[in-house]
Amino acid sequence: MPDLGSVGPSIAIGLLIIVMLWFTFGTQRNIRKGNDLLTWLQGGLPLIGPRTTIRWLGSSAVELTIVEAADPFRDATVVVVLEPRDVGLLWAFARSRGRRDFIILRTNLRRPPRFSADAGDPTGWTGRLEGAADASLRQTDWPDGVVVHLDGNADETLVREAWERLGRATAGIWRLTIQPVVPHLEVHVRPPDRGSVSAHQLVSGVVDLARQLAAR
Repeated sequence: MPDLGSVGPSIAIGLLIIVMLWFTFGTQRNIRKGNDLLTWLQGGLPLIGPRTTIRWLGSSAVELTIVEAADPFRDATVVVVLEPRDVGLLWAFARSRGRRDFIILRTNLRRPPRFSADAGDPTGWTGRLEGAADASLRQTDWPDGVVVHLDGNADETLVREAWERLGRATAGIWRLTIQPVVPHLEVHVRPPDRGSVSAHQLVSGVVDLARQLAAR
């Protein structure tokens, strides 16, 4: 019968090696995925501004700040949020809850929107709106379970057309928020399969929506 006193440390060392290898390869995979998405985004971000600064936030997020944002934007930030592939248990839990790689486009306009609207896909990681909307907003439901909160001035047709357009330009939209307070316009989307759609289609959809909001 093996000596349990010697087996225990061996098992602990083996588990430690597995965790370290998972962390190493998971981090490397996230960096590759992040760089691929940054390269893809370069095809659309110039529509918002000519230059972008990049900052990695650990191994699971990258923040891009648009320098000298073009009209109608006052400023804009893009965050690429990656699955936590470097921590096995956290990755497995998050993935079981619907977590995937996604992109946040967060912008402020020179002229704030005149209405509030919050649309979310409850199957998405950030699309659950329960308790998120002001009590003064009315709720309506769109196909595929999408939940929408709108104030009395909201143009539901405009919001829905933007939702559908952004959905076609990505692998799915999780959330679209429009509000008079900052951030004025925020979009959460899943990136499309590599090469299937250009980032120009995604960003142009955001730009066109922002222009319509600024013109109201």
